[in-house]
Amino acid sequence: MRRFSLAAALVLMAGFTAVAQNPSPPADEHQKLPPGEGRDLVIRVCSSCHDPEVVVNEQLDESNWKKLVDEMAGKGADATDAELDEIVHYLARAFPPSK
Repeated sequence: MRRFSLAAALVLMAGFTAVAQNPSPPADEHQKLPPGEGRDLVIRVCSSCHDPEVVVNEQLDESNWKKLVDEMAGKGADATDAELDEIVHYLARAFPPSK
């Protein structure tokens, strides 16, 4: 019986050690950007020049987001036309004009 208890204790300890060694997922560096289709694209494309969270202070309709995104593309934002459209749609949904 004692050997069984010792073996059980060792198995439990090994399990706890394995759990303790698994790192937790990294913290979200862009908590102000709400989840949604296009979020990761905004982070990837926009962060090459500036903090992607600067958009949080903007509240634009879709046509004005398009103008702003087109301006960023003209300054070198590296994305396809389809990706730029996805960015515009994400920003328009996430940061619409205030009512």
